[in-house]
Amino acid sequence: MNKNNVFLDLKENYNKLTGSQKNIGQYVLDNYKEIAFMSAIELGEKVGVSDATIIRFARSIGYSGFAELRKQIREGIKNFDPPHKRLSQSVDDLHNDNDLISQVGKKDLKNLEEFLVNFDMDKINQAVDEIYKANIIYLIGAGSSGVLIDFLALHLRRMGFRVLALSEGGVASIEKIIPITENDLLIACSFPRYSKITFGAIDFAKQKAAKILSITDSYFSTMSMNSDIVFSLKIDNSTFFNSYVVPMELCNVLTMSILERNKEKIYVTLKENIQNMEMFREKL
Repeated sequence: MNKNNVFLDLKENYNKLTGSQKNIGQYVLDNYKEIAFMSAIELGEKVGVSDATIIRFARSIGYSGFAELRKQIREGIKNFDPPHKRLSQSVDDLHNDNDLISQVGKKDLKNLEEFLVNFDMDKINQAVDEIYKANIIYLIGAGSSGVLIDFLALHLRRMGFRVLALSEGGVASIEKIIPITENDLLIACSFPRYSKITFGAIDFAKQKAAKILSITDSYFSTMSMNSDIVFSLKIDNSTFFNSYVVPMELCNVLTMSILERNKEKIYVTLKENIQNMEMFREKL
């Protein structure tokens, strides 16, 4: 078990738990922000069991005890804080401009290295399967998440996939999602502070039985709960804004994996599409 995936583990293994463990698990899913600061005794009182039962529940899903489970929940929600609070939490560690630049760079490199060492190739292949099966690929990412969507939309379109971007430049036009069907795929990107428009698009796509692929920072969100495939990525650094180094690398990995699946066909399509665009380029 990947101990950073408490939310996903509960979701996938809920039916395997005992009756009392299911009650605890459901309470964890519904109240994870509150549980991040509870003791085993306090949680037991909330769900009507002993603290020993809470500890056994934590152990049943792969943890040494409730303290370790709670630690992972805290790790999963730490980016939920607003930018000014996140900055205040790290400002004491920043002594000058050079420290800031160095810390940001080192943190990005650490996150990127961890991603490249540990990313789930099976999940990448699952995502590629859904991309190839989709009739139309819808994409949405409001605000700064739009950078990822613009990148994916451009390259998927060039490779010959039918793409409809619900957002361009981070600005969403949500009515475009209305025709989505069970034969389509929605790729959604959202990071703290999360976009209500993106959440709404996911809910709508779920109602229409479309497949949903989410790129976000935590399994502890409504967005993750309602998605078929979730990539939870590290975006934290020493400043008040999110780092998109790891999410952009995921987009690179997805793009290359899509190409690898059918290189000959995509090469021909890519060449034709780029040649067709030449007529629009300004002559020098």
